[in-house]
Formats: sequence, C-alpha cells, structure tokens
Amino acid sequence: MIALILDILRYAGIVLIIFSIVRLIQLKKIELNGVDVEAVVVHIKENKVRNGRQVYDEYTPILEYTIAQKVYHKAALASQGDKRYDMGDIVQIRCKPDDPEELLILGDRRYYFNPVLIGVAGIMLEILFFLLMQYF
Repeated sequence: MIALILDILRYAGIVLIIFSIVRLIQLKKIELNGVDVEAVVVHIKENKVRNGRQVYDEYTPILEYTIAQKVYHKAALASQGDKRYDMGDIVQIRCKPDDPEELLILGDRRYYFNPVLIGVAGIMLEILFFLLMQYF
C-alpha cells in the first residue's frame, strides 16, 4: 500500500512539472512569436466573490479585437479588488497566429502565475516522495 502511495506521489509530481514546463513554453512562444494587436475593453463583468467571511469584487474585462477581418471577443484575466481597466481602454495584446483566441496582455505577468504554481507543487511532491523514501 505504501509503495502505491509513493508511486502516485512520484508520478503526480512528474506530471505537474511537465505540465508546468509545457504551459510556460506555450506562453513564451506567444510572447515571442505572437501577433501584436490592439484590443478594446468593450465590457467589464463585475462579480461579488464570497470566500468564507471575506467578500471582494472581481472584475473581468471583455476584450474585442480584429484579426484578418474577423472580430473576436475574449475575456482577459480577472482582477480582484481593483479595476485594472475601464470601458474603452485600449490594451496591447499578443495572440497566436493560428489560434487568435489564445492571447496574453503584454506586460501582464499574471499569465505565468498558475503554471509556476503548478510546477512548484510538482517539485514539492517530488521532495515529499524522496523524503518518504528514506523512511519506507
């Protein structure tokens, strides 16, 4: 039973690390090889988020941009507590040439947060695996 748990820890850590690396590479490719486009904030979704006793506002800007005479509407990353964008703001984005719906806002490093966090979780699982291997 212990051996099965150790195997699960090890392979889960490896999967998380690989997923993190692949996603970071995808984001870097968009950043380096993507198409620069100006997008306009056409709508901002406002949402009250309740987390236990804490309540905060969440703002999700909806961006509109045109590539090859086709208009796209895409939600950007939500911000919590502060409104990063206002209606009508022009935002510089970069998107994949073959998939214009996959984008990132230039200068916004929040796109890298989740992949890095997942990679750190994978590393922590690997460390836990090696520590437990010493006891069993």
